[in-house]
Amino acid sequence: MFGMSVYGSTPIDAERAVGARAAADALDDARGTPATTTRWRRVGVVVATSLAMVGAVPIARSWKLGKTKTVRTRFAVDVGCLSKETIDAHWPEFFQHDITGAEVILRGKPPFEFGGTNRDVGGIALHQEGFSSIYSTVMDVNLGEQYGFALINAAGERMFELGNSARFINIHQPVLTEGSCLAEINAGGTVYRNRQVPTEQSQITLNANGEYDAAGTWGSCAGLQCPVTVKLIATVQGDGDNVYGIEEQKAMKEIWKKYKGHFSIVSAGVKNTWGLDTVTNRLAWTRNADLNPYSDANWKFVSNANAGSSGAIKDFDAGYDDVMGVTADDKVWQRPVSGANSWTAAGYSGSRLIQTTLGRTQLWGVNGDNNLFRSTLPMHSESQWVAEIGGVKQVEVGDADCFIVLTDNKTIKRKQENGGGTWVTVLSSTNIPAAVSAIDQVAVGETSLWILSTNRELFSCKLPCNGPSEVHIVTDAPKGIMSIDAGKVPHP
Repeated sequence: MFGMSVYGSTPIDAERAVGARAAADALDDARGTPATTTRWRRVGVVVATSLAMVGAVPIARSWKLGKTKTVRTRFAVDVGCLSKETIDAHWPEFFQHDITGAEVILRGKPPFEFGGTNRDVGGIALHQEGFSSIYSTVMDVNLGEQYGFALINAAGERMFELGNSARFINIHQPVLTEGSCLAEINAGGTVYRNRQVPTEQSQITLNANGEYDAAGTWGSCAGLQCPVTVKLIATVQGDGDNVYGIEEQKAMKEIWKKYKGHFSIVSAGVKNTWGLDTVTNRLAWTRNADLNPYSDANWKFVSNANAGSSGAIKDFDAGYDDVMGVTADDKVWQRPVSGANSWTAAGYSGSRLIQTTLGRTQLWGVNGDNNLFRSTLPMHSESQWVAEIGGVKQVEVGDADCFIVLTDNKTIKRKQENGGGTWVTVLSSTNIPAAVSAIDQVAVGETSLWILSTNRELFSCKLPCNGPSEVHIVTDAPKGIMSIDAGKVPHP
């Protein structure tokens, strides 16, 4: 009944129906032997049930509705959180091509097939919201309408998230089989689990635009959109696009996604990422949700000049509310992390630092003599500094702790983010793992301390990081990393 082999435009004639069946048969032949892949691209989504591949049929331009009650509905799918397990288990070859779009597929009228011989309701194109990973459209549909979402790749192939088709039973294992967004439909001797608009008007809650939100993450009932998570962001050596990112909790087991854009240094806040090209002095920011593997148009370039003779920013850090930067004369500057306004002085007029990092309560920084200081946030033109410790190469602060790398490139120490407590040695020249050898820099996320060696290899140490036995290499990290940062931990 739900033989989701091919779906497309409406209406369809007999000749096209025969062609569709032939395409489905050819598809089965082509996919009869499970394939593996070592090269794939992630769209970042989590998955679907018995996923069914369908042919490249033109997208429907119209749809017919029955005479039952209808509701204006916003169909939206977030394709921003796909796991490596999902790709490998279902159709890895599909993700060797860029994802170029998404569709909503309606079950339609009798015989209630998702684009089967009844072509009154085909694949309806969704439109990307800005540069985000969300695709959506608004239309009127029947109460109780069953639906699902499909991804489209650059090869014109489509992957549908729902169904229980015997045609693909030996290829796809059901994943999305239960959840609050699903309805169990008994038909043809089996149970189909489909997304469904509520069947009664009393069950409908409208948004501010008077629409019912039929929204979700692709292949998941987990939420209306992908959660805001701590993001690891890195740049690698090379002249082309060199920005990579991944959700922190996936960094130890998945391949990082490559984004468009070229920068020397990157820093991630809660919702925004900033990038600086130290060769051209171009400074830009983007929403984390808009980091894009297909276009660099999401980057918004801003002024990188300051008053007087200070020149351009040479190093910076993105925080919860502000971005802190330092110029070639070691002066300290700040501006809103949102990208608004321009640079203003941070700290009293004699403040001089070569590197800064923003915590929840403190701004930490290292000066040209490798001495560490901190000052209470928010910063203003008269803010004073508290001296901490000397011999510091780099400082990085997380949600609870501050970590420093000493100038010997082998020692890491830890202290509370607010300046409380005493310095605890995590690694030293006597116990640093041989694989790490020497430390270039560190980044502090929500779950781990991330250690970049001078050999450009990345390691993790689960927080609070109590010693060398907890340091492990990140096997799937990009090669040749030259800058690494972890986004700030979201808080209500």
